[in-house]
Amino acid sequence: MKEYYTVVASLPHLPYFADVERLPLTRLRLEQRLRMLEAGEAQQILQAEFLAGWRLPAGKLGGGNIAAQYQTALRGISQPVLREFVDYRLDLQTVVAALRIRQAGRDPKQQPGAWGVGRWVKPIEEHWDAADFRLGTVYPWIQEAGSYLAATDAVALDRLLMDIVWRKLSRLGDVSPFGFGAITAFVFKWDILQAWLQRDAGAAKQRFQLLIEEIKHVQ
Repeated sequence: MKEYYTVVASLPHLPYFADVERLPLTRLRLEQRLRMLEAGEAQQILQAEFLAGWRLPAGKLGGGNIAAQYQTALRGISQPVLREFVDYRLDLQTVVAALRIRQAGRDPKQQPGAWGVGRWVKPIEEHWDAADFRLGTVYPWIQEAGSYLAATDAVALDRLLMDIVWRKLSRLGDVSPFGFGAITAFVFKWDILQAWLQRDAGAAKQRFQLLIEEIKHVQ
């Protein structure tokens, strides 16, 4: 526990992503702080970033070998709070992938289970025609996200999803303010901050269209 306290105490406050003007800590400095952890724990964070970082492309969650790679990588994450967040992030991305696929006019029955990962794949396929996949009580934001997809408003969709993930991270950090949960929250909030500061409306719309085209051409 001592090393967690030392790491947390060395980290600056992170303002809400939509209010930020610059990163309060560089990536180099962040990695220096993480090196104070045990090597295995630092490696788990890096692995989790690969799986659940903000740039995770929603259109590539499934696809047989890729889904298997995710499952293999997940087995290397043993820290409970880190695993909880990665599972949450992948579940969220699976829901967003389903919205994208439906918006593109695809039918998941053509490739059952090959477009996403996690516990919601089968329920979503079973309730494909429901506006919220009958997951509205779990994810009340689904229809709002769908409306942004329909309007091709990539910036609004990004902001909505960032806010959802930010709030989840805040809850994880509050459970153990000087524990591993606080470190997990910081790393992934930092990731959101970086993505927000690098946003560009034109580039976001282009990424949005590329994802739609990618889904349309899945074999």
